[in-house]
Amino acid sequence: MKTDNLYHIVCRNAVKLFELNGYETVNMPDIAKASSIDEDELYKRFGNKEDIILFLYRCINSDWQLQVASIPEGKLSERFETALKLKLDLMEPYEAFLGNIIGKLLEQNRALAVRSFQTAHIRAMGLKTIRRIIDGATDSGKLSKKVKDLPALLYLMHWSVMFLQLQTHDRESSDQAVRLMAKLIRKTNTFPLLVHFFPLINELGSWANKMTVDEDVHEHQVNRDILKIIFNNRKISDGTEACENGTCAACFEQHELNLDYFTSQSLPIHFILPAFPAKSPNEEKVIGKLPDLGEEIALNTLNNLCKEIRSVYEPGAHITICSDGRIFSELVAVSDDDISTYVQRINEVIEEQQLEFVEIVNLEDLLEGNSFNELRDTVLNTYAESLDRLYERLKTDEEFRKLFNGMHRFIVEDRKYLFPDLSTSKIKEESREIALKVIRNSNAWTRFLTYVYPQSIRLSIHTYHAHSAKIGVKITRAEDNWLTPWHGVIILKDDGYVLMKRKEAEAANAQLVSKNNQPHYYTLIQQG
Repeated sequence: MKTDNLYHIVCRNAVKLFELNGYETVNMPDIAKASSIDEDELYKRFGNKEDIILFLYRCINSDWQLQVASIPEGKLSERFETALKLKLDLMEPYEAFLGNIIGKLLEQNRALAVRSFQTAHIRAMGLKTIRRIIDGATDSGKLSKKVKDLPALLYLMHWSVMFLQLQTHDRESSDQAVRLMAKLIRKTNTFPLLVHFFPLINELGSWANKMTVDEDVHEHQVNRDILKIIFNNRKISDGTEACENGTCAACFEQHELNLDYFTSQSLPIHFILPAFPAKSPNEEKVIGKLPDLGEEIALNTLNNLCKEIRSVYEPGAHITICSDGRIFSELVAVSDDDISTYVQRINEVIEEQQLEFVEIVNLEDLLEGNSFNELRDTVLNTYAESLDRLYERLKTDEEFRKLFNGMHRFIVEDRKYLFPDLSTSKIKEESREIALKVIRNSNAWTRFLTYVYPQSIRLSIHTYHAHSAKIGVKITRAEDNWLTPWHGVIILKDDGYVLMKRKEAEAANAQLVSKNNQPHYYTLIQQG
């Protein structure tokens, strides 16, 4: 079964269950059972029920984009009327369910809300479709000049019809409302006497723009639409409320220029992500040396990030994961053989699950040499800073100090497990220099990657300040922002999953589940 088909099968079955039993009472195991798939297969694709509904929103809007593209040129009123009827047709199979959760669609702080941060990219898709309706109209030129925020105004009119249908389930009344709107557009576009009303219409348009996109239309709007998707998956250490909800101008400005290199030439966006080094040697954190459900979820998350970008930017995006295990293997007590086996399995997962927008490369894929030690030395001798300089940064750079503290904590935890006879003070002292060396090697790897991929946009699995040049991205759901699949295990629950340390999963009496004779994840779901 193709991966994309499975997404749609799950979505359809989930909606049927929501209609029959109510959204709140249905849990993720119910959806897995209805879709005839294992629970881990479901969680690779959807972290919880909200993810399924957000996918449904995206599917409806993607299909609407395609159908609107086939509407022949004509008057704006006619194209708008046809487009809205097509959208109503697309919503029809889901309108009973969507009508039942209409309160969640309007609730400001819910991820499912039509004006939430999480749905910003879907609003961008809708506005893009409205602009296509306008651009394909033979009579829209004058009206577009007179009504500054015409796309936002028409988009808000479209929303009003959708909500009317969800509340009344009366298609005849909704079609009548569409005809009245088309008539209003036609008369506004035709009669010069209505020129006196244009200031009011412009005022309505400005209000509609704030209601739909939360900001003025930007000169390079596509870059902002792409960044909204990335920011929806971002993890930050510090920032304002505007940073957290994706409306901070400084956050956008920090990355727009890098994106513009690709979007100005209609090129696929290329991200690089140093990550997926190898499993931690600390068995209190992980359940083996091979990738498990945590890595599979993370890879699917990254692939879906690129899919969502393609929904607002047709050339799309792809991510090159640059495995950083080789560059600091000796520091974290992981062998090169374990790294090779780990990365090989990551490649197999990418192929098996048809993750077309993700790839992984290792040090030896990017540099020639006779041994791993030689390759490491080449990178470090060329690109590494001195430890003395890093010690100085610890004294003056708050962001760097947070990175160091997080890394130091991880090193201490692992060395306590690996060297139980050493005192805690001794381990903390030794770990301080090791943590700095890990950061030094990681920074050298980053500089080397900048040389290999000079135009690519740098992602990170770590948290950074909202205005940092690096964008930290969430690849799994974890209670600890520093935890990664190679430092933890997945534990499945009725309402979602969470990444945690192995000892925490076992303390919660979670059951270990194996797959293909390998430990794969833990579960608290009661099998019935």
